[in-house]
Amino acid sequence: MAASSYKYYNDEDFNAKKFVESHFSDGKVSITEESVGFPIKILHGLFSSGQVKGNTLLDISSGALVYQLLSASNVFKEIYVMDFTDANIRHFRQWLEKGKEATDWSYASKQVCQLQGNSAGWQEQEEKVRRAVKSVVKWDIFGSGCADPLLVPRADCVLSLWIINIISKTREEYQRNLASATSWLKVGGYLLLFTGLNMTFYTLGQHKYFILPLDEAFVRESVTKAGCVIEKVELLRNKVSTDKVDYDHLLFILARKEREA
Repeated sequence: MAASSYKYYNDEDFNAKKFVESHFSDGKVSITEESVGFPIKILHGLFSSGQVKGNTLLDISSGALVYQLLSASNVFKEIYVMDFTDANIRHFRQWLEKGKEATDWSYASKQVCQLQGNSAGWQEQEEKVRRAVKSVVKWDIFGSGCADPLLVPRADCVLSLWIINIISKTREEYQRNLASATSWLKVGGYLLLFTGLNMTFYTLGQHKYFILPLDEAFVRESVTKAGCVIEKVELLRNKVSTDKVDYDHLLFILARKEREA
């Protein structure tokens, strides 16, 4: 299938609820052991050990995701969530407000609490996230530009899952968008970046959506170009056969911002 025939993340008919529920939130979906389990374990280790800490975290992730914020809420008193579409922002707010159409994230919440040795406390863990989230804002790279800097303070940590290569159509755009994301990061702060390698699409209903395929060397180069020093890299080889998404490995990079790009 030619890239021109793929749909894009910001298409008007993108179904935010269906996206997170078909790829992330339900433990019965085959890929969640990797797409959810891999980040949950890494983030639990980083935050519980004190290796990554601070007061303010900015989350820039794919869709109306919640699971990456569960362990983060144990450390960061203020969490700001940034997304690129109104549909995803609305759906995330439904979860914050416990709306009827909200996605059930209990599968992930229970997994996090098991790692913390308190499997019965998953509901309080979700409430901790709700209390920590101070704002949900739009980064309109497709229209008028970036989010209002008055709404998003400089962060001690920028956390990003699966999104930069989804919103970028070229390698140049990827580097530009990653540099823009890290521009909200304080010098000395941490970038926590998760991405799929050699990933070209994900499906939603009968449609395939575009993902810019990247290799590990290019992602490393882009992180360095954005002014960050890489401190840790982890890879998870794809063991799941599915038509929902294609990737060779999942990649995690922990980097500290050394300078302004």
